Amino acid sequence: MKLKKVLLALGFSLALSASVFAADNMWQYNQYTSIDMNSAKLYYDMGRQILSFETVEKSGDSTDYCTYVYNIDDQTIQLKKMITQTKKHKYKSSFYPESIKDGNAVIKARARMATDVLEKVMEKQNSKK
Repeated sequence: MKLKKVLLALGFSLALSASVFAADNMWQYNQYTSIDMNSAKLYYDMGRQILSFETVEKSGDSTDYCTYVYNIDDQTIQLKKMITQTKKHKYKSSFYPESIKDGNAVIKARARMATDVLEKVMEKQNSKK
């Protein structure tokens, strides 16, 4: 009985510390969107600088798990993968890259978010030097 309580307490403390650790890496961008800063990666693809990152976006009874790709040099933003989950359904979508300059308000808002993520990534890289 004591062993069971000790194991239960240990399991609870591990779960709590894991969730606190995960929460430290989630940036609450706005009331609907959280960004996983651990997923934010800056890299080069065919000579172009790319930023990719993942978000969790909640609205009403649906949750979207999104992967964004921001091509810094070409000034495009892509919602590469979006998994939408509701109480009854789960489905996956993807979209082509969109020009930020010619994009609608949604594209421009995503681009602002990507720019904000890029700024945080650069701050983190510069603080390591």
